[in-house]
Amino acid sequence: MLTLKKANTEDIEKEWQFVKDMPADENGLLNSWEGVSFEDFREKALPEMLNDEAGIGLPDWKVPCTTYFLWDDEVIVGQFRLRHHLNDALRNGAGHVGYFVKKEFRGKGYATEGLRLLLEEARKIVPEDDIYLRVDRTNPASLRVMKKNGGRIITSDENKYYVRIKKADNKSFRLIFVRHGEPDYVADRLTKKGHAQAEAVAERLKDEGIEEIYASPMGRARETAAPTAEKLGLPIKILDYMHEVSWGGEGVPDGGHPWTVSEKMVNEDDFDFYHEDWRKHPAFEKNEVTKLYDMISEKIDGFLEAQGFRHEGSRFFCERDEAKTVALFSHGGSGACALAHILSLPYPYVCTFFPYEFTSVIVLEFPVRKGRYVHPRVELFNDVSHTKSLNGGEHQQNIQ
Repeated sequence: MLTLKKANTEDIEKEWQFVKDMPADENGLLNSWEGVSFEDFREKALPEMLNDEAGIGLPDWKVPCTTYFLWDDEVIVGQFRLRHHLNDALRNGAGHVGYFVKKEFRGKGYATEGLRLLLEEARKIVPEDDIYLRVDRTNPASLRVMKKNGGRIITSDENKYYVRIKKADNKSFRLIFVRHGEPDYVADRLTKKGHAQAEAVAERLKDEGIEEIYASPMGRARETAAPTAEKLGLPIKILDYMHEVSWGGEGVPDGGHPWTVSEKMVNEDDFDFYHEDWRKHPAFEKNEVTKLYDMISEKIDGFLEAQGFRHEGSRFFCERDEAKTVALFSHGGSGACALAHILSLPYPYVCTFFPYEFTSVIVLEFPVRKGRYVHPRVELFNDVSHTKSLNGGEHQQNIQ
């Protein structure tokens, strides 16, 4: 069982063993007691930790700080520090939190759970609205830990990311939709420009804390996902049902092309989406795309339920308790089907009013509130800022 305990005199021997083996500088977390003898730990180091918590004898530049040890049953696996409030140096630097997990215990979820436990304490102590953290750019694992606990990068410099976590618990599940890059549709692969867009979106996504990557089985989607997967060291999981949609049917106007018939429904028919069923419109009633929309809707519900969100009506019942971010690389049509269903919007409405470009980034955020109903929110839509340098500063034309 994992517990977070303050530094104390009862556990002094195990605390000493842990502290003396900590590096003097581990990704910016300083330990002035590396190699300390037991006598010096007992007479100097531990009293200093206890005095820091009480605010006794602190120099002007220092704020009260509580040192915690993370225990897995009888073994200390990490150390966490909580600075009780900010001064100017901390506000523009290390922030409220520092932590270290012993090397042999990394990659096992200890840092994520330890930070979660520390945030519970921080929310009782910290007066600021946000909890401030800082992480080296060379430490993506720690950045992922922060993002799993609701962290957001608010700024960065050459060496560091500066992260904020709301004092109110705002963990979320984030589903990032990415449309494929510019394709050769006939060959079902990316053009030279499409590959450049895929590399650009990989750079754009590298710090989003993505834990899983999914893609349509089609070549243009898999090729778009590949640079991101390589950069993050993640496999690409194929979702067959996110294959691009087909369309058409006997007597269906304009060949049933979803974007063309949807635009006519809006502009020429003035279709009443509030009171009429778009599936019964002549453009969709016998259109093959309608059956595919229903299939994708059913499958994406299964995908989200596996992630801990059960779709009931226009809301979702949350069954998970941890933050997570996943990316899905797909297409204009199948992506619009999934978005329309998740957001409870009519499919032709989404086709008309929510166009998105090649390698656009769309982020849906589901609040993580286990045991409660939640609804997804659009955090970001059609972000193609990463492609500007490929288009002379202009966005590319949107082609279905």
